[in-house]
Amino acid sequence: MQETIEYIKQAFELKSQQCYKQAIEMLYKALELESDNIEILFQLGELYFLLNNFARSQQYLEKVLLQNENHVETLEILEKIYVYSNELSKAFSIAERIFNIQKNQKSILKLIEISSKRGDLDKVREFENSDDDKIIYEIAKAYYNNKKFDEAKTKLEQAHSINPDNEDVQVLLGKIYFDRSEFDKSREIFNKFSKTSENHEILNYLGLFALEDLNFIEAIKFFSKASNLDKQNAKYCYNLGNAYFYNGWIDEAVKAYQKAICMEPDNNGYRYSLAYLYFEQKIFDKAQREIDYILEQNAEYAPAHVLNALLKFENKDFLGAKTELEQNLKNGNDDNFTLVSLAKVYTELSMFEKAESILNTVLERNPQSLNYRCQLSSNYIAQKNYEKALEIINNVISENENYIWAYALGAKASLGLNDLDKAKDYAQKSISLDMNFSDGYYYLATVRFEEKDFEEAVECMKRAIMYDINNASYYAEMSKIYKAQEDYKTALEYVKEAESISGSEEYRIMYKELAVLTRKNI
Repeated sequence: MQETIEYIKQAFELKSQQCYKQAIEMLYKALELESDNIEILFQLGELYFLLNNFARSQQYLEKVLLQNENHVETLEILEKIYVYSNELSKAFSIAERIFNIQKNQKSILKLIEISSKRGDLDKVREFENSDDDKIIYEIAKAYYNNKKFDEAKTKLEQAHSINPDNEDVQVLLGKIYFDRSEFDKSREIFNKFSKTSENHEILNYLGLFALEDLNFIEAIKFFSKASNLDKQNAKYCYNLGNAYFYNGWIDEAVKAYQKAICMEPDNNGYRYSLAYLYFEQKIFDKAQREIDYILEQNAEYAPAHVLNALLKFENKDFLGAKTELEQNLKNGNDDNFTLVSLAKVYTELSMFEKAESILNTVLERNPQSLNYRCQLSSNYIAQKNYEKALEIINNVISENENYIWAYALGAKASLGLNDLDKAKDYAQKSISLDMNFSDGYYYLATVRFEEKDFEEAVECMKRAIMYDINNASYYAEMSKIYKAQEDYKTALEYVKEAESISGSEEYRIMYKELAVLTRKNI
């Protein structure tokens, strides 16, 4: 007996140090001495549970229940195993057994929680007459998780009347307002909390509002702290990735997205965001891998089809992109992203009327959108209707003089009209808004090139490339500048880089022509 106690003591010591396997070894030694000792059997079941070996854990826990069917600690672990395994009927059965043994707050809360997961709101309603604010809050949470927002709000009001200091009540009310797009009410609630709060949910919503305010650094701080407090919450990592992305911290965004994906590998939304990041950074091969994976898992995932079409567009497969986007529309996906992307393809295929019609449809839905108005101006530029494009562009600038894309399009349209002074003015204004704006330098380089100021054109194009190193068109334009100076060797190097990024047939032809010129001048 004394020897058994010593083994158990050693096992407890090892368990406190999280040395679970070694603790199990001690308990096996104890079990050899007392094979039916209920405490040893329970401890083995708990240790295997802590090691996530649920099958082995159940073996020992069931042996405990054979001796004492009302062993609550054993039932509680079995309940957790069934919840983790998503065997909710079994978990509910265990929760009811615990409740019938001890009708206390803990057993009621767990029974409500599991009933909520099962969508069994009738069982939840059995406890509505409670005067315990924590129980009423758990009922409200069950309604919230089952999208019964009005019922959830009613119970939250009841919980608040019982205990006005229950922070969880206000947090859930703020979440309800947020989910119902009543953002002002939600913001008002969350702004009452301290920004140094240790509540990860509060920090997450403060981060979302910081994102909405374009305060990306503040958002990063909130999401970072939230994800540190709740390390297994994939949503917080995903939100952190978004904040990094919007702030231009690409490497950090990739890592945050990848971490979220590792936690929830089947979440197509997380993987799609990573693919979109790669697409925006012109890392098309990685974007394609992510999109291929998504479509293998879910062929009906509409946003992935749009991005897949845009990847085809980048590879000059315009007809393939058109087919995929039109199929997306036939499948009922007439979201703005699909429509604007299709308009872009139609424009490239010189189907200008169709593109214009689609863009006007999008603008009817979003009449204040500067982005979509610029898309329409881009369509007019493709039609060489530069005056109409500039009319739209100047209207956009008059509404928002800091809308940088409008200046880039203004430069492009002005170049189409051969108005170099106006093009230079638009380009310089865009650079004054953002010293790192690559398109601004690109159009300024184009102006200098047209003016035969090759030295300045090269310097501007170098800056364009520096700020967007994966843009094949910049390298191709630089090649043209050097070719005009009869520096065929340098021109060849730049077009080779353009081809390596894009693989475009146009760049291959340029490469072959320059290769011939280079050999002739050796």
